[in-house]
Amino acid sequence: MSEPVDTPHAAVLWMIFGSLCFGTMNALVKYTSGLDGVDVWMVILIRSAVIAFAVSGFAVSRGISLKMNDPKTMFLRCAVGLTAMILYFSALAKIPIGQAVTLQYTAPIFVALLSGRIIAEKVQPPVIGLVITAFAGIVLIVSPNLGSVEPNALLALGSGFFAALAYIYVRELRKTDSATSVVFWFAAFSVAGSLVQAAPHVSSLDTHTLAALIGVGIGAGGGQVGITMAYHRANAAWVSAFSYLTVIVATFYGFVLFEEALSIADWAGGILIVGSGIALVFLAPPAQPLDKVSQP
Repeated sequence: MSEPVDTPHAAVLWMIFGSLCFGTMNALVKYTSGLDGVDVWMVILIRSAVIAFAVSGFAVSRGISLKMNDPKTMFLRCAVGLTAMILYFSALAKIPIGQAVTLQYTAPIFVALLSGRIIAEKVQPPVIGLVITAFAGIVLIVSPNLGSVEPNALLALGSGFFAALAYIYVRELRKTDSATSVVFWFAAFSVAGSLVQAAPHVSSLDTHTLAALIGVGIGAGGGQVGITMAYHRANAAWVSAFSYLTVIVATFYGFVLFEEALSIADWAGGILIVGSGIALVFLAPPAQPLDKVSQP
């Protein structure tokens, strides 16, 4: 059996699809955060249950095995992914959607910085300069006056860090587990992690609220599939740059649906962060077999 080969163009298309789905999901999470009976655990439970159900049905219809071949890495991917989700949904309910998404999407910068140490992918020297530039953008958003820190913004930033770890583990899992399996087990793990806190209150949800939460799951499912497929098909540090389309989509929703306005510091910080991520595009790696990608 031949080694899998990276396909950067397909990875970009999957990332764009995933980003559009995640942008819509962000708007729905922001909307449901103001509804009665909805907290972070409820959003995670319904979101994850929808994804687990859909992916398991897809796997059965296609005869795809959901067996875990690397339980340790899968557990790490699920644990850091759930942590990222808890932090992010908590932040999204408290700060403008554009600010939250921008900080959460520092993940590609963290991926570029960490992937060399964790999964031994080559990180080129210019990445360090991009990380420093992005850090300046983070400071503008998290501490615009350089004298105080917005604690709710730190939740979104922490989410970006843990999301980066999750994406790196997704990249590592491509050697042993299918993309379908990775998506399913993360959803199942998240259901288990939120069941005790949220399950007793599900019956109290009205039809409108439940429909909105299911919409969160559909958007998240499409986004998760897109992101996972993208990381299975190209260098982790490079392909992550294309996820910034989510920032644009989510910020648009913030203006149109929630009448949110970002400060000058937010815009400046966002430009530095997003610009650094997009600059990674110019470091595009050539397509490589898996064995070469995995070596330092």
